[in-house]
Amino acid sequence: MKNVIAMAAVAGLASAASASGVKMYFTADASTVNVGDTVGWTVSVTFTGLSSTGYFGGFTGSFLASDNSLGTASNMATTMNHQAVIPTANGADVNSINVFNSALLGDDDPSIGVFYTFDVTADAEGDLSYGASGLATLFNSDFIFDQAIEFTSFPVNTDTVHIVPAPGAVALLGLGGLVAGRRRR
Repeated sequence: MKNVIAMAAVAGLASAASASGVKMYFTADASTVNVGDTVGWTVSVTFTGLSSTGYFGGFTGSFLASDNSLGTASNMATTMNHQAVIPTANGADVNSINVFNSALLGDDDPSIGVFYTFDVTADAEGDLSYGASGLATLFNSDFIFDQAIEFTSFPVNTDTVHIVPAPGAVALLGLGGLVAGRRRR
C-alpha cells in the first residue's frame, strides 16, 4: 500500500512539473503623470512547462483598463510578426488584439518576452492599471503542426499609474478660489 501511495505522489509531482502556464505583465514607463501627459505601456509574457523549443504562440483579446475613461489608447504595436487584425481603442482599453507566433509561418521565436506596446494619454485623474481578457497560446515545440496549448485564464501583474491634475490646473483652481473669496467680501 505504501508503494502505491509513493508512486501516486511521484506521478503527481511529475505531472505538476510538466504543467505549462503563462503570465502576462503590464509595465508603465512612469508611476505618476499629469492629466494631458502620455504614458507608455509595455506588455510581456513569461511561460513555464515547455520543451526547449517551446514558445509563446500569441494572444487574441483585449487589454482592459481599470477605468477606460481615464485615458485614450494610441500607438498600439506588436513586436511579434503576423498581426492579423488592426486593434481598436475604446478610451484606455485596447481591443481586437490578434498577434501570433507560428512555426507554420516560419516564425517561432522562443525568446519573446515583450510582445506589445501602446501609449495612453491621460484624460482624467485616477489610478490606471491593466488586465487582459482573451486567449493566450503556447506551443510545446517548433514542429509545424504542434497543437496549441490554450489559456483563457492566466495571472496578470500590472503597474499602476497615478494620474494627477496638471500643475497649471491646480494653480488656476487656487486662483479661482482667491477670486471667489474676494468677491464675497
